[in-house]
Amino acid sequence: MNKPIVICENSFQVAWARAINELRDKGWEAWNLVVQINQPKLFNNDNNILLEDFARRNGLISQKHVAHTIFPQTFFSNGISRTRLYNKYWRFFNRPRKEARHRWGTYFGRMIKYPAPYGTYVDQLGSIIDHIKERQKNYKASHTIIIPSPYNDMNRTRGAPCLNYITIQPENAPDPKEPKIINMLAVYRNHDFTERAYGNYFGLCNLMKYIVNETNSQVGTLTCISSHACVSAYNSELLHISNTILENVP
Repeated sequence: MNKPIVICENSFQVAWARAINELRDKGWEAWNLVVQINQPKLFNNDNNILLEDFARRNGLISQKHVAHTIFPQTFFSNGISRTRLYNKYWRFFNRPRKEARHRWGTYFGRMIKYPAPYGTYVDQLGSIIDHIKERQKNYKASHTIIIPSPYNDMNRTRGAPCLNYITIQPENAPDPKEPKIINMLAVYRNHDFTERAYGNYFGLCNLMKYIVNETNSQVGTLTCISSHACVSAYNSELLHISNTILENVP
């Protein structure tokens, strides 16, 4: 098994481009890829256009739709309440579609309505946000959002959620007068860099910004661990895009 690959960049887009180059050097797949994004708010629209055009040309899911599986940023653009955000999400999710693969997916759904015993559900995300807001003291304990269901997903290698869990990590600011810092860790059992990883990073950054907004905190770092990462198709085209992004890094 390969030694861990560690990438640390300010922008999720640059981090994705570095990962493509690392995967190229490893024969287009690797184990234990660790990516840290220092400034999740950074976003270059020109880079995003490159990836959206790539998806459109090749009939892949758009990066925006992949990102929305993790957080429906479009519905939160006006800072709506939690109840309205959830309602808009479920209305969209339950709409009939000709192509099921273009649905936004269930990651966010499992964050806000995770199946519990006896037909009940848990709003994991909302509970964590309320807990961070209510507890003034930081005990340096993380909060975990579980995605797979132990009843349905744990023994499935294909078709099961690739995102295993997300951990929210509050941290005290260096200046006690400043708001606390929110860091985040996401772990993937398998990560497809052809169609999913860029949009996943994008969505995780948006989710992090939402949590920060709801808890009146500061954005910290986002770390994403891919147990297995691969590029399964369009290798040359993705490498060209990643090099274009890296050429424009200051």
